[in-house]
Amino acid sequence: MGHHSRNGSHNGKRSERSHKPDKSHQEEMAAELAVPGVMGNASDGERREYARKETRSAGVAVGWAGLAIALISWFIWPVLLGISAAVLGFIAFRQGSRGLGTWSITLGLISALAYLILIPLYYALT
Repeated sequence: MGHHSRNGSHNGKRSERSHKPDKSHQEEMAAELAVPGVMGNASDGERREYARKETRSAGVAVGWAGLAIALISWFIWPVLLGISAAVLGFIAFRQGSRGLGTWSITLGLISALAYLILIPLYYALT
């Protein structure tokens, strides 16, 4: 009784075939996880420009979300949503969407501060 190898010989020797794992599946996985549009032969300037555009578009999306939350905060949950809108506005501002970020911060803080000032004032006067 000898050891069986993959090539069918019974002499107890290892087969000439190496037992390295197949790594072809890793290439496909890397292609699925890679950022689309950035190629390995792109220059540093092209890569920075692409990253700047991606950050800017993310800032616009965060800015619109912050502005929507700021507007909603004028009607429901002014403190919670107002502060959340201000935080989202700050993130949008930092990512390059300065106008939307400023509006989100301003409207969110006005909503929160108006509630915190006007409600106690209302109860103090009535």
